[in-house]
Amino acid sequence: MDDRSAYPRADLEPDERALDRLLAAAPREALPLGFRDGVLARISAERSRSWEWLVAAALALPSLAYVGWAALTGGAGFLAALGDLVLAAQSAEAEAPAVFVDGLVVLAMALVGLASIVAAHAMFASGPARMHASR
Repeated sequence: MDDRSAYPRADLEPDERALDRLLAAAPREALPLGFRDGVLARISAERSRSWEWLVAAALALPSLAYVGWAALTGGAGFLAALGDLVLAAQSAEAEAPAVFVDGLVVLAMALVGLASIVAAHAMFASGPARMHASR
């Protein structure tokens, strides 16, 4: 047993410590060279991903249009709410400023994030691998 498991971690519950010791005792191994390229080649060999681009556009475009409309129609209030949100996120005090953000804006931004994940998957699956690991 090495020094990684010699000291109990304070962030674990008592019933999680045995599993943590077991996993910490397992030897670490690097992935084989070319593993990433092999996985990406297998993904890109699957059928066309054009439907993913359509789903990503269907999620992102209306959401971005709504956020843009909200910024244009209520610009000062919208920007003030975003400023308050950033200030509240940076504040370490218990008394953070009151933050008002429209729930539809939060939903729209979540849909944009989901669309980004779908588009990233489609991009990785459809495009050739441009980055290669070398040693």
